[in-house]
Amino acid sequence: MDDLAESVGKEIGEGMRAYFVVPHLYEHAMACIEEKLRGRMPFSKLTVLHFRAFGGTGHAVFRAAAAVELMVLSADIIDDLQDKDNDLTAWSRMSPEIALNIAFGLTLVSQQMMLTGDFPLEVIHKAVQFMNTQTLAAINGQTTDLLNDIGSEEDYLRMVKQKSAGFVVAACMIGTLLATGEWNGQVRDYAEELGIADQIKNDIRDLLDWERSDFKNRKKTLSTLYLLQFIAEEDQWIADYFEGRLRVEEISHRREEFERAIERTGTFLYTSVRMRTYCYNYLQLVDKLDIDAHWKNRIITLSE
Repeated sequence: MDDLAESVGKEIGEGMRAYFVVPHLYEHAMACIEEKLRGRMPFSKLTVLHFRAFGGTGHAVFRAAAAVELMVLSADIIDDLQDKDNDLTAWSRMSPEIALNIAFGLTLVSQQMMLTGDFPLEVIHKAVQFMNTQTLAAINGQTTDLLNDIGSEEDYLRMVKQKSAGFVVAACMIGTLLATGEWNGQVRDYAEELGIADQIKNDIRDLLDWERSDFKNRKKTLSTLYLLQFIAEEDQWIADYFEGRLRVEEISHRREEFERAIERTGTFLYTSVRMRTYCYNYLQLVDKLDIDAHWKNRIITLSE
């Protein structure tokens, strides 16, 4: 898998040249993609890893992995445009109209690349159907997130399963499906556990990122839900802000108070334990896989 980045990048480049024929659109789309290619490309990695782990051979998987990566990138662009909480990306620095066109285009290019892959037609149709199902689930999850319609941990976990964890499931399942031609319930189950653990880890990290804090943006996450449940009377201003009774300007100087409230309530400890629980569930499920030990170990290390 050492040639993953180069092979996936080549497939993405060919897809862009084939379907984004307007120079302005192509150039701006490639700026988004080049930023993506500089990262770890975790979703294409998951696709290729599972394809190999379940006996898949050959190079056709790289086109499918590229399709998966473009599917996730399109969702990332749309999320950032709607959330307006990330001004560091290539797509946030261009006009939202062009960025939106790129996102919609990437969704369709992703499907086209999968449909033209070198796999049995029946298997391709299953993979595309799964991609479409997950994209629709993510739209539902993103709507819940935009409305902030999350009143409990159960609501939060349902949204995560539809969005971030769902894309992890899609990447793992598509690789497995292309290798075996069949769905695999074990893969679906442990991929979901891994996706939830990753999202909780992100929540923990974002909580103290004051400029993009989930609290400052009034986002209901596992961390903020727990914090609001156990704040002391002296920290009532946190609930007041979260419910819209205070403006951001009125709490911008209270960062240290906020950090102390997190420590007093044990918010970090609680969310860390929950994250580790999902990681443990993931490891337990992976351990039951009937595959070569080499590949099992590679899948296990994903939780690190």
